Amino acid sequence: MAAELDTQTAAIVAATTRDWVRAVYPGSGLTVEPEHLEQVFAAIVDELLNLAQSEPFPVPAARAIGRRLAEAPFDRTRMLAPATRALLGFAPGEPGSLVATRWPFVASHAIDSYAEALQQRALAQQERNLTAAVSVRVQEIAALQNRLRHEATHDALTDLANRSLLQERVRVMATDHTRGVGLLLIDLDDFKQINDGYGHSVGDEVLVEISRRLRAACPDETVVCRYGGDEFVLALPARRNTLAEVAMRVLTALHDPVPTDAGPVPVSASVGTAFSPPGRPCDFSDLLRSADRAMYSAKTAGKRQFALSELGDSDGEPGGYDAARLDYGAAVAG
Repeated sequence: MAAELDTQTAAIVAATTRDWVRAVYPGSGLTVEPEHLEQVFAAIVDELLNLAQSEPFPVPAARAIGRRLAEAPFDRTRMLAPATRALLGFAPGEPGSLVATRWPFVASHAIDSYAEALQQRALAQQERNLTAAVSVRVQEIAALQNRLRHEATHDALTDLANRSLLQERVRVMATDHTRGVGLLLIDLDDFKQINDGYGHSVGDEVLVEISRRLRAACPDETVVCRYGGDEFVLALPARRNTLAEVAMRVLTALHDPVPTDAGPVPVSASVGTAFSPPGRPCDFSDLLRSADRAMYSAKTAGKRQFALSELGDSDGEPGGYDAARLDYGAAVAG
């Protein structure tokens, strides 16, 4: 229970708390009234005075009171120096009395505990800031890695898969023993004339639009790759009878002229397909070579059409081309 303060000590406590509030309140950003701070600080001083008159010497209690100076409503106030001056400069009681003798020690333990609490709070805030900074940095590094990985596996102009990603995806597809691997090689007809007649910037516009159309026309599992300047390769897990359907969808997608800054540009393509049956070793180079031969067969036959080819079921060598090639008009009509 708190001891009754004599009139002189009570007056000193009141003056001390007022001076302390005047020192810390301006610029503190606190929303509580100054009178409230005076009341809280005065209550802490009263508790410390009570401890100074008690037995045995109350170090843990004094330190507990000091830690309260780091809590609300003082937690947003810079007041270590003013609080130290207020508490250690305060001389209660008659000289030689118990309270006068013990007060400096009680006040010192309270101030030390307050300083430790401030330090712990600062370290905790620093750790939170560091954790947040590390988290942001980790996210930045992860984003950079993803971007570099994407750039290493995709074409810069069209954002389609590049050759290395295509070959890796084909290798994975070949491990599926329930479906084969289908490959479509698409070569734009007379693309050099577009570059020569309209300029390379328009040619790039055409390539970007062709890429968009191919993405939209292909089944979800298809890997769409820009394999060369005006060559595209599609790879998909497939069955033999699905390749003609995909080839017709591609020809249909490339039928309409491409709108560009220079006006509409006519486009068309020749398509060759190849198929590797399920459960058989799938050599990407052989598959691409077979599709390439089929594509040239379609181009030689008049362009705007596709030809079918597959790896033979018995010997793994490229088979013949499907004699029933469909021209563009038949593909659209079908």
